[in-house]
Amino acid sequence: MKSYNRDTDRYITSRALELFATGNYSEAEMADIITEETGINVSRNVVHGRVYRHKTTSGLEEKPRTILPYFTKYEHYIRGTVPPVAKVDYDVSSGPLKILVLNDLHTPFQHEEAVEAALVANKSPDIVVTSEVTDMYSVTSFAKYQHVSFEQEVEEIIRWFEYLSENYPLIIAIGGGHERRLPKYVLSRIKSDMLFLVETDILKVLARPFGNIIVTTNPWYQINDALFTHIDKHSATIPMRSADKVHAWVQAWRPHLEDISDYSILVQAHSHHSGIINLPDVQLVETGCLQRIPEWVMYRTPMLPWTHGWCVVYQNDGVTDLNATQLLVYRE
Repeated sequence: MKSYNRDTDRYITSRALELFATGNYSEAEMADIITEETGINVSRNVVHGRVYRHKTTSGLEEKPRTILPYFTKYEHYIRGTVPPVAKVDYDVSSGPLKILVLNDLHTPFQHEEAVEAALVANKSPDIVVTSEVTDMYSVTSFAKYQHVSFEQEVEEIIRWFEYLSENYPLIIAIGGGHERRLPKYVLSRIKSDMLFLVETDILKVLARPFGNIIVTTNPWYQINDALFTHIDKHSATIPMRSADKVHAWVQAWRPHLEDISDYSILVQAHSHHSGIINLPDVQLVETGCLQRIPEWVMYRTPMLPWTHGWCVVYQNDGVTDLNATQLLVYRE
């Protein structure tokens, strides 16, 4: 391979920006094209650096990286030009129920192999509970280590919702702190007294085409005696500490939580750890996550690595079989 000099360095920058401006190539594809043209080994990170630096100094606008087939398919529902699909009335109070819990996907950073393993192993649940579906990386104010467009995040949410809607009778989507990044982003640009003009709950908007997807207002949802939560204010670096803190919080605030009744199992997301303990009054579960571990995690020196996993809860006539709770872990 040839080595860099000033002329080739300038060419790499200009060519990367030229390819980027078309909106047709990923960073990896741009790197391959430039490598072939110059005979210099240009990595994806080199391309990313050139584009990112130019964007931050010149205000270069990002174009969608691909066409948006899922958004286009459901655009009329999402934009509200046609009424949303009516939500199903699904009886969960009687008979056997299998509840599959798939938390913390953080699309478009989902761990595809772990997601596939969970779906292949559980082809016939009655209900799917999923939380923190998206990362909203594109609108966060944190330093970014790679480029992700807002359009890409929207596409991934719709793709996930369509798959679940077509394959399972009922889906409960619980929002988390990452979904709240969008309202914060909008609020920073619109006066608060005008915010009523803007719908900022992205999951509710993108669930409009799907009658069997219920999006929660609160970061919890109760199905009979099982409470599913994604409460990010009670995080912890020690496995099971998050679930224990959430349980204590719920008990302390029960008089003010009208939509939470007695429960025998609490399934907490958010921690990205996996575990199960049985207390005298409740079974506590942390489900692990379905997000690929990003580079920035290592910069924060986490106490323990994340666990890729999911949970299955079984009920009969509204009562959870605590002896049947399954906590599965995906190994690379």
